[in-house]
Amino acid sequence: MTATPLISVAKRLLANVDGDRGDYAGEILQIPAESYVDPARFQLEIDMIFRRCPLLLAFSVDVAEPGDYSTITIAGRPVVITRGEDGVARAFLNICRHRGAKVAVECFGHSRRLTCPYHFWSYDLQGSLVGNTAREAFEGIDVDGLIGLPTAERAGAIFAVLTPDAPMDIDEWLGEMASGLEVLQLDKMFRHRDGLPADSGSWKATADGYVDGYHLGYLHRNTIGGKSITNRNTYDLFGPHVRLGFANKPLPTMRDLPDEEWRLREAMSLVHFVFPNVSISGLPGSGLMVSRIFPESPTRSVVEQFQYFREPMVTEEQQAEADAKRDLYYAVTRDEDFATVLQVTEGLAAIPGDVVRFGRNEQGNQNLHRWVDALVHGTTP
Repeated sequence: MTATPLISVAKRLLANVDGDRGDYAGEILQIPAESYVDPARFQLEIDMIFRRCPLLLAFSVDVAEPGDYSTITIAGRPVVITRGEDGVARAFLNICRHRGAKVAVECFGHSRRLTCPYHFWSYDLQGSLVGNTAREAFEGIDVDGLIGLPTAERAGAIFAVLTPDAPMDIDEWLGEMASGLEVLQLDKMFRHRDGLPADSGSWKATADGYVDGYHLGYLHRNTIGGKSITNRNTYDLFGPHVRLGFANKPLPTMRDLPDEEWRLREAMSLVHFVFPNVSISGLPGSGLMVSRIFPESPTRSVVEQFQYFREPMVTEEQQAEADAKRDLYYAVTRDEDFATVLQVTEGLAAIPGDVVRFGRNEQGNQNLHRWVDALVHGTTP
């Protein structure tokens, strides 16, 4: 099956505007407040979710050509993603097999070899050990390359499981979300600069913000929320993943237009949340803001934000415009979203016996927490 076309999402949003409410879940959901900040629960989430589920670690355009590589460290696992001479994307633990130093340190780069700076052991882009200094001193070692991770490339995105030899069925994991990502044409983007990191609170409280359309017209009423009709959202649930639709104020003016005349980029906004930690904000043909949540401790996470555009930003005017957009969204999320999440995290730690209450209008949050709870227990909802 495939995700519904975007015109269908827009018409559902219009129906929600007319009905004076968004998509509703069947019931209210309550979860223990302490589940956000409990160290034992946090470790279970790292072990059973971040180290066992496929994670979106890079986009195809980040390693577009043979020799390109990207690095990331998440859930205590440093990873390097490469594009081999055969055109295949692969992920490896970014750990030299000699003494454990990283073989690549830049966020993005290009090289024929990955060479450890410590003692100059060298690996090719397929992960094979192709050279080591003082070779005669290591005759007979039981190492032939980097430790590979299960990797798959779909819809312009590269996924990997952080545990070597773990099972991985990317098509089952993504389900209909794969077709939702295909619509975004992720393979036709250009990254603008490296990411901007920002501190936030609990990773789940941070993720709550990315799957929640309820807060937009309140928390962001003086910034990015001014263009939206608040709390009229659509929710498409693709297993643990969510496509979240936002109604924009021009939407009702398109009511009587033929489908082909709807200006979807004016009518609505979209967020695709790829469980457990990646948010992709934007529509086909527009720039995309990509946010990746890195859990650091039960009460702290780091969010790194990237801006992607449909053409390279090469002129001074283009770069200035792209930088302005980048800085705006970074400031909004840092000063409004993440500042609030830090307060939420502090507050939840102070009421361990209470619960967090998700209304029927918060389907994305309900779905997130049902999947988190199931996966830490080795099941599915």
